[in-house]
Amino acid sequence: MVYQSTDQSTMLKQILERSKLQASMVDHHDLPSIDRDLEQIDSQTKILSNKTTQLKDDNVDIRAHYFLAQSGVNTQVLMRELGTIHLGVPIEQRQPIQDTDVDGYFYQKRTQTIVDLIQSEKQEIISDSENAFEQDLHRNWTESRQRIYDGILKGQQDTSPPMMDISKLKLNMSKVVPADV
Repeated sequence: MVYQSTDQSTMLKQILERSKLQASMVDHHDLPSIDRDLEQIDSQTKILSNKTTQLKDDNVDIRAHYFLAQSGVNTQVLMRELGTIHLGVPIEQRQPIQDTDVDGYFYQKRTQTIVDLIQSEKQEIISDSENAFEQDLHRNWTESRQRIYDGILKGQQDTSPPMMDISKLKLNMSKVVPADV
C-alpha cells in the first residue's frame, strides 16, 4: 500500500516535470495574440453557455434513454412515433395586460352584487305583496258573499257595519295646500 502511493506520487512528479519542460519549449512569440473587445467576449460567452445548456439537456435525454431501456422500452421506436405526432398550429403567446385594475374590478363586482341582491329582494317583496293582496281579496270576497248569502236565506238585509257618514266632517281649509297647475 505504501509502495503504491509513493509510486503514484513519483508518477505525478514526472508528469509535472514533463509539462513544465514542454511549456518552456514553446516559444511565446510563435503563438498568435488574441485581441477581442467586450462585445465579442460577451457574444462568445453566450454561445458557449447555450452549447453547455444544450449538452446538459442532451445528458438528461441520455439518462432518460438509459432509464427507459432498463425498463424494456425501445426508445428509438418511441422517438420515431413521437416525431410523427402533429400538434397543430402553435398557440400564440399572449402578452399580459399591464394596466389591470384589481381594486376597480372588485369594487364593480361588489356594486353589481348589491344591485342584484336589491333587485332580487324587490321582486320577492312585490311577489309577496301581490300574493297577500290576492289572499285578502279572496278572503274578503268569500266573507262578503257568505254574509250576503246568509242574509238572503234568512230574509235579512246586509249585516255589514254601517257606512260612515262623511257629511258631518269638518274641513279645516288652513291645512289644505293648493295644487300648482
